[in-house]
This record gives sequence, C-alpha cells and structure tokens, in this order.
Amino acid sequence: MQKNQTHVPQTRDPFQTLFSRLFSDSLAEFYGDSQSHSNGTAPRTNIVETKNAYELSFELPGVAEEDIDVQLQDKTLTVTAERKDQRENDEDDRRWHRVEHRYGRFSRAISLPQDATADGISAVYKAGVLTVTVPKQPEARPAKITVQTA
Repeated sequence: MQKNQTHVPQTRDPFQTLFSRLFSDSLAEFYGDSQSHSNGTAPRTNIVETKNAYELSFELPGVAEEDIDVQLQDKTLTVTAERKDQRENDEDDRRWHRVEHRYGRFSRAISLPQDATADGISAVYKAGVLTVTVPKQPEARPAKITVQTA
C-alpha cells in the first residue's frame, strides 16, 4: 500500500535572494578582487575609514613577518603571505594524526578609493594581524586670489 505524498513546490523568495546578495561575505564586489591560492582562503579583512586615512586589517595568524609582502600599484593594495607547513621541516620521528591548519601562499587585492595616496603608507604586524594605514590626499582648497587696484 502506497501513501499519498503531496509535493509542495518551494517558492523562490526574491527578497531573500536580494538580501543574500547585498549582505553576503563578498568584499570583492565592493572593495576589489580577492585572490587566493589553492587552499581557497584569503585573509579576512576589516576596512575602516577615518578623517585622514583608510585602515585595513588582515588576519594572518601563524605567519612570520618575513613571509608577508605588501604592495601598492595603480590604487590596488595587495597583501601576499605564506604560512609554512610545519611538517616539511619535521626532523623528529613524529606521527601527525590530524592537520587542520591551512598552509600555503595566499593573497588579497583591494582597490583603494581615488583619494588614497601612496605617500606615508605604513604597515604594522602585531599578534597575527597586519594593519596597513593608507593616508588620504589633502582636500583641494581653492586658492584665494587678492584683487589689486591698478
């Protein structure tokens, strides 16, 4: 004996789709390209604007300072880093039972606004977080021209 099963079609909610597109974790749409290597992860990034600068913070836990490269070219800030696999230099007679840390080379490229300037950029790495501060250009002020009598 078969039970009568009714199939209720699922309706697609256009507002849910719009909400997902607007608030998804895709900084690439708004802040430029995000690129990564084979592990499929780019460093998570916070971007803050202050009166005088843009501050970009990149999570880079377990990365040595010498394995971080920061470059700015054509208003695109690129941070490239490499987390080394500890097993490669393992000379002990250890057996690894689980490896969940991600290793390899990865990068993140972020397009900067037009008012960002290369003059005075700083990068500080502390406690696994790289903070890059990109100053804003000083606002163009109209020049005051004094009118003289002839």
